[in-house]
Amino acid sequence: MAFTTVPRAVQIGRVGEFIAQAIFEDNSYKTARVNHEGFDLLVFDDMGDAIRVEVKASSRSHGKSYKFATATGSKAKRLLSADDTDIVVMVAIDLRRIVVRHVSEIVHKRTTVSESSFLDDESEGTQIRKAIAKVRELKK
Repeated sequence: MAFTTVPRAVQIGRVGEFIAQAIFEDNSYKTARVNHEGFDLLVFDDMGDAIRVEVKASSRSHGKSYKFATATGSKAKRLLSADDTDIVVMVAIDLRRIVVRHVSEIVHKRTTVSESSFLDDESEGTQIRKAIAKVRELKK
């Protein structure tokens, strides 16, 4: 399966990172943007532990869904795994909304998320808390 080049991919990615970071910060998490292979943000939970967050962004809906490349690698793409990141945040740029998943929930190199999934307001941090709880559970 070939991955197509997205015009303005760098800018779309950066905007997605800013939106994700702002939402984490708005939910009282300290964050740091990093330039690291496999993840874009470090988020510090209430215990001070660092959680790696990979941000994937889509600039527009394809019908009633958004498509995200949830793979890593420049040529040979491989599925994101716990070796790369802890949490994957998918950002709908046009809606300024996110969907948060633990990396174990990502099962395809391309992930499609329905537009309605982005309509849940993350101002309460429900998805974030659930994903962080899963990270803690698996690190025990």
